[in-house]
Amino acid sequence: MRAIVLSVRAQADNTMRITSVQNPAVKHCVKLRTSGSYRRQAGSVLLVGQDLVLEVAACGAAVTALVGLDGMPLPDIPAQRYVAVSEAVMAKLAGLESVSRGALAAEVALPPAADLLSLPPGSLSRVLALDGVQDPGNLGTLLRTALALGWQAAVLLPGCCDAFNDKALKASRGAAFRLPVAQLTLEQWEQLLEKQGLVALAAEPDRSAGSSSSSSGDGGDNGSLLIGSAAGGGAAATGQHLQQEQQVQQQQLLQPVEAAGSLAEAQARLAALRLCLCLGAEGQGVSAAVQRHCRSVSIPQPGEMESLNAAAAGAVLMFALSRGAVLLLASLAALPSAD
Repeated sequence: MRAIVLSVRAQADNTMRITSVQNPAVKHCVKLRTSGSYRRQAGSVLLVGQDLVLEVAACGAAVTALVGLDGMPLPDIPAQRYVAVSEAVMAKLAGLESVSRGALAAEVALPPAADLLSLPPGSLSRVLALDGVQDPGNLGTLLRTALALGWQAAVLLPGCCDAFNDKALKASRGAAFRLPVAQLTLEQWEQLLEKQGLVALAAEPDRSAGSSSSSSGDGGDNGSLLIGSAAGGGAAATGQHLQQEQQVQQQQLLQPVEAAGSLAEAQARLAALRLCLCLGAEGQGVSAAVQRHCRSVSIPQPGEMESLNAAAAGAVLMFALSRGAVLLLASLAALPSAD
């Protein structure tokens, strides 16, 4: 995330002041924070916290109301109206027992949903798909990681929590305002894969010898793409056919990295792959309906920990499949020897 330079403005005479937690505007903002259906109806969301407000405002989001504590200067952010509130009101807005003197909140317009299906073929090469990820902390962290690593879009399949949930927003640091995020049905996601020519990868447990851990839940029994790939068994006929076509088209690209011969060749392989990485909920993994369109990918885990959570597994895999992985390996290879 880019750094934010904070400048302030004094509270002017035309600043609205609210001291009662029963004020209709306060009730409106609380519902924006707590209700997804109300957010969608109103077309706006409540941001709570100075860092989050500044981050989202810096990306050009339309701020309807900027809210600070009475007597404290407000950041110099363009807004339709400025509001000064009592500590009791700010605590109510934030859903906290108490707040600091620098507390800040803002009502901000929701960004338009990303229309990924209208993009020309070949527009996307790195897409994150989340399948039934209900934990807002995990979902927000995954969106933030995807944005940081240069992934181009995220797809929320049925069963995911709202990307503008209060906890998800805090975990993502407002990434949903920058990263194109689309809520798609399974059929629409299949259309996206076909139109963009994406190979779908599903995070699954590491089944290699000596490992008892999993990437993001207890999924199917497919082999690991990164440590020796194999097509999954038991898939429906249509899913098997799709997997076979994808394997034929990109068989040479999907060889293990150690067979690439050099970091430069490994980087070229990664750049040529057009991928959709699918992650499921913890304890469940990717659903069977999604899995049948995917090849499995695992994180080698020689340690004794039983599993990684969805956010950690997703971060490792997204980094491994990004250009940054090879660049980091190259820089590490250039380190002087300890001898």
